[in-house]
Amino acid sequence: MINILLGILILLLGGCGYTFHGAGSDLPPDVKRIAIPFVENNSAETGLAAIVTEALRDQFEKYGTLTVVDESEDFDAILNAKILSVSRQTGTVTAQTDTALQLDTILTLSADIKRPNGQLLWQNPRMRISKTVGADKGSVVTSSADFASGPSGAQDLANLSDREIFRGQEQNALEGLAEQAAASIYEDAVIPDF
Repeated sequence: MINILLGILILLLGGCGYTFHGAGSDLPPDVKRIAIPFVENNSAETGLAAIVTEALRDQFEKYGTLTVVDESEDFDAILNAKILSVSRQTGTVTAQTDTALQLDTILTLSADIKRPNGQLLWQNPRMRISKTVGADKGSVVTSSADFASGPSGAQDLANLSDREIFRGQEQNALEGLAEQAAASIYEDAVIPDF
């Protein structure tokens, strides 16, 4: 009876697309060591290249499927990423004053994985990831996980201008976007499709 239940569970998990990170790779089997050089930044966001580079390296190191190595070492593949742009679009506005309450921050980047000889193994020439941020005191959800992980507490909001609040929310958003981009690149390039 237990064997039947276990068999059904395995079939259900396999059928729903559930995957175990670190359990194989879509890349060729000889690709074990990957270099991830500093990300190129074509946006006006200073410091964003370092944040995205760190997020990529952390994501690829996390599961142990590939070993992240320095460019000066021998590697089987190299991940090159480029921040194409960071843009903001008005998300939510007030009905009476047309004042922005929320802005969508959109990170657009490209990435590819190649062998040292230039052979392309994977690429995404235009990846777009977005995150909504509060643009004024009234639109900040102080009980949200994003706010809780930030440097300010709910009591600090009264002492900050809307511009200061937006910049703090924006910095958290950029870090979150970098982590989302890294996870998406890892999942698309490395995790096998079932």
